[in-house]
Amino acid sequence: MSSAAKPSLTPDDGAARRPRRLGTRSLLEVAGIYAALALVLIETLYPLLWVLFGSLKTKEEMLSNIWGPPSSLVLQNYADAWRIAGMGSRIVSSVLVTGSALIILVVVATPCAYALARLRFPGRGVVLAVAVAAMLVPPQVMAIPLFMVARDLGLINNRLGIAFVYAATSLPLSVFILRSFFVTLPADLEDAARVDGASRLEILIHIMLPLVRPGVALILIFGFIEIWNDFFLAFLLLRDPSVQTIPLGLVSFFQQYDSLWTLYFAALTITTLPVIVVFLAMQRQFIAGLTAGAVKG
Repeated sequence: MSSAAKPSLTPDDGAARRPRRLGTRSLLEVAGIYAALALVLIETLYPLLWVLFGSLKTKEEMLSNIWGPPSSLVLQNYADAWRIAGMGSRIVSSVLVTGSALIILVVVATPCAYALARLRFPGRGVVLAVAVAAMLVPPQVMAIPLFMVARDLGLINNRLGIAFVYAATSLPLSVFILRSFFVTLPADLEDAARVDGASRLEILIHIMLPLVRPGVALILIFGFIEIWNDFFLAFLLLRDPSVQTIPLGLVSFFQQYDSLWTLYFAALTITTLPVIVVFLAMQRQFIAGLTAGAVKG
């Protein structure tokens, strides 16, 4: 009876099984990468922590301990900032303006992007080129004609009016992003739905739109951050304090109470919280949209 031959280990097999050791150069590269990431993290987070620390200090401690954490938490700063800066009405205005603008943006950008991606019509390339070129024009360049048109249309001191303006300024980038998602979807989906008798609108709403949800989430987050933090267009079109948004309220508060840094930092923290909450709630869709956009090109 012959016994099965045992496999013999060669020197190369033993070397392959041993864990690889990082050389001095590799260790220095890894250490350099972690050091760079740590610097970026500190540069990104410390300003936010500094504002948060300042919002919880007394006025005296803010002058004596400007960089460090507070010795005690002064939550009264938030109540005072809310009352003095009139944060309640301005948050309502910001929510109404931002929400209306995002709804208009999605309703308009989705069919526009779908048409540019899936339909063949004369001048499609020109329309796409104009949309790309519009992304390069800052709103400040159009300040005077924009104000005159808004005045003639009665959009001054009008929340819905400025919501349309915000949607229009965010439209080119949103169309460009959504088009990149629509282009990658297979045409067989539309052909099968068309055979079943679905109209073009039904195909867009029930078949194509659910497949580009990461792209919709992407434009919603980009649009929310841009509109929520915008100062220029709000300053141009909202002159009545009763309809002004948060950025205008912060500037007005700082101009009147420039020495109350603790209250100003508290107002800044209140303003930043909705952005953080929205991003945390949609971060999975945001990352999925960025990843899909990078893969799909």
